[in-house]
Amino acid sequence: MAPAIPQERVTRADVEQALEDLFAGKSSLCCVQSDRSLQRSVTAICAYAYECGLSAQALNVVIDIVTQANFLDQSSIRTLMKGLYPAGRVSSHLVCRIVASLGNGRDKPSAATQNLLLRWVIMIYEVLESPTFVSSLYAVLFNMLDMISLRLDDSAFCYSVANELRASICHLLAIITRRKHVKPFRIQMLLELSRTIGNEPALVGLIRVYKEYYPDVIVGDAAAGRASRFAHPSCEWRERLHVIHASNVSKTEALAGTASFKVMRRGAKRSRVSLVPEVHTSRADESSITLEEIESVEGLVEKLDRIDLPNQMIAALDDPLLQKYIGLRPSNAVTKRIDQWLDLFFDEQLETINESGGASKALAELLGKVLNYTKFTKTIPQSVQNFVLCYINDWDGLENQSEVLGLLAYLPIQSFEELQKSFLDKVDTAVANTSAEGAATLLNFYTTLLHHWTCHLLSLDSTTSSLSAPLHPAFTALTTHASFLCLSLLASAPPTLATTSTILSYYETVARGVSHAPLSPHIRIATPLAPTIYLLAFSNPSLSTLSRLCSILAIYKSAFEVAMAARPGPDGTPRPPYHEYLHEHINTFNGFLMDICNLLWRSRAFNTSDPNALGCLLPASVVPALREYVEALDDSLPTLFSLSQNSVLSALSIACFRDLEDAAEERGEELRVRHAGPVSQRSLAVLAAEGGVVVDWTVYREEVLRCLDRMGVKGVTELMFCTMKLLMGPRGASGGVA
Repeated sequence: MAPAIPQERVTRADVEQALEDLFAGKSSLCCVQSDRSLQRSVTAICAYAYECGLSAQALNVVIDIVTQANFLDQSSIRTLMKGLYPAGRVSSHLVCRIVASLGNGRDKPSAATQNLLLRWVIMIYEVLESPTFVSSLYAVLFNMLDMISLRLDDSAFCYSVANELRASICHLLAIITRRKHVKPFRIQMLLELSRTIGNEPALVGLIRVYKEYYPDVIVGDAAAGRASRFAHPSCEWRERLHVIHASNVSKTEALAGTASFKVMRRGAKRSRVSLVPEVHTSRADESSITLEEIESVEGLVEKLDRIDLPNQMIAALDDPLLQKYIGLRPSNAVTKRIDQWLDLFFDEQLETINESGGASKALAELLGKVLNYTKFTKTIPQSVQNFVLCYINDWDGLENQSEVLGLLAYLPIQSFEELQKSFLDKVDTAVANTSAEGAATLLNFYTTLLHHWTCHLLSLDSTTSSLSAPLHPAFTALTTHASFLCLSLLASAPPTLATTSTILSYYETVARGVSHAPLSPHIRIATPLAPTIYLLAFSNPSLSTLSRLCSILAIYKSAFEVAMAARPGPDGTPRPPYHEYLHEHINTFNGFLMDICNLLWRSRAFNTSDPNALGCLLPASVVPALREYVEALDDSLPTLFSLSQNSVLSALSIACFRDLEDAAEERGEELRVRHAGPVSQRSLAVLAAEGGVVVDWTVYREEVLRCLDRMGVKGVTELMFCTMKLLMGPRGASGGVA
């Protein structure tokens, strides 16, 4: 629950003043503050802590006040401790001071305060700078159990408070207990304490923790009865702490589960309802190392070769630490154990689907876990492939769609014909019929699949057998298959910006794949379909779309140059390129480059007289009609899509020219007239004659490209500088295909 918030927002200065007031009162022990003033100080501290968390210095002051003799009543102490949210990680020194304040003595805090301090340590355990430090205080904390039992005869020591304090100690001990702490004398003490005070839930819970390490030692009724779950004392408090840390702590310090180097525990209730068991290791002796004992990356690396496997390897679906262990020590035996568990589960689910006609919630839950595991390993389990192969036969394309497509995106490289027959045809049919967005969903799937294939090949050494065979047929076939899907998306309906972005993302993935020089021998470049290029250029135009399209073409051009270049032989003599490309294939791609350059740079839109120019595939009979229409509007068709007049570039172009005029005036030039826009080669000549700025037509266009580059719109600049021979020198580009 949030603390009472003052009417005015509490600042850091207010908190510092409140802490000074409390500390001054603590030091004098003769507080002259009124109850109302005291309450304001406590409320201000708690309100600020709830919003922003307290710094390490502020925490030190509060703990110093609470752990020593002070004027605060128990209600104020409780309010302070419940609102003590740390802004960052808590130092081990602070925990040491809290543990040192426990026990019996005139200068010790009350038993109720000690219980609040222990509960606070439990709540902030996961944000300690060094959780292993608390383990070094194990003996002190364990002996506190005996001390509490001895104080039960003290009339001033309330029995209920003793139970609460003992429960908190048991909870903290349960968190930090490791195999090295489980000693015979401690087992004996716990059993004697259990016989003395009865089967308290907290004590029974701690005994069960001990029994997990030595199940054959603790027998009988000692661990019987109701046991504490040792859950977090306040889930709401914990969630608020995470919110504070999300805004205060850097991402590298964030409490991310995948970055953890400890076995994950869900609590007793969640463990009972979870499909996947937690990590537990039985039959371990004193010389064994279990995953449950690992608490840091150093511990995992140091003990990697000596760790005993847990009882059920399927726990890897949920446990980040076990996933890391499997990744560092891959084993066919481990993979087989996981596959066997999954095979049994999926067989049951297929029977359920056949009987009821629909998948269960358990299947959806497990597929999500398997997908997360597959994202970590980058390999889809064979058992999952077998299940999906059966599942998609009667799949409606909607049920568990993200999980199914996410898993299939990790299918290994194989013959495209086999892949299409087994999976792709069924997936295409099911997903495409789901909704209007079905085709876009499919394209996202193909994009991810190609990305994973590329990453897999790049991760292999060039000398491995996996790369010895030509793999380009699968890539080429899959790329061609998806390219027709792109064209279908563009032609079936007016494309939205989202659809256009999906298509561009696909081609960006393909272009990045073919641009890697090590993959040149194994991937044959398949260019986009010609209608797709021109539909992207003219349909639903935007600055982002134009830039991304030009960037894709520039990457393709560089990839062709690498693929077609002569390669050195073993003796240093040049050898022919890995792949021979038909002249028609190259000329078509060069046509794309020429048409885009004619549109943007050369002011010759839809021209077909240049070498390889395709005129944007516009029928010859249409061009005169368009020219006549545009001229009726007092404009020119060839220049209509140039840098100066293009609908998505014109504003930036004239702004760039304004900068050139301003720069000329700053140099002391007197400009009698400024350009009204749009800029053309003829208008620049007229401007210079009338006393305006003198700028060469080529210089102006180069400056526009550099302005686009500075603004982050790099695609147009990249394509022009790697294609137009006039621009290749300044950028150091070499001759290319165009």
